[in-house]
Amino acid sequence: MSHIVKIRDLKEKGKDDLLKQLSEFKKELSQLRVSQQMNVGAARLGRIRTIRKGIARIMTVLNKNERENLRKFYSDKKLRSAKPKTLRAKLTHRRRLALKANEKNRKTRRQLRMAHKFPRRIYAVKV
Repeated sequence: MSHIVKIRDLKEKGKDDLLKQLSEFKKELSQLRVSQQMNVGAARLGRIRTIRKGIARIMTVLNKNERENLRKFYSDKKLRSAKPKTLRAKLTHRRRLALKANEKNRKTRRQLRMAHKFPRRIYAVKV
């Protein structure tokens, strides 16, 4: 079994295959850790790093697929307001608290009255 896992190969696999491969990798990693403590099989210890990276890649693909499925689920208009914070757009604090376009353009009664009484003057320039 090859221990160097490519992301493009993992993307093609289903969830069950990924979970099976993940459990195999974790099992092998635990065996390597035991042999490391017992100072046996020093030649195999170099594979610990590749196994760990493989586990990380598999977990990354699993999490990415899970998030995509949740995004599809919450894309329905009824559920849009109940979207979990982890799926919302990542914005800065300032952007999150900024006024929306309709809030920026709202005017008080006095502003509306004054704008109606004193409209902006339009000048024509003769050439």
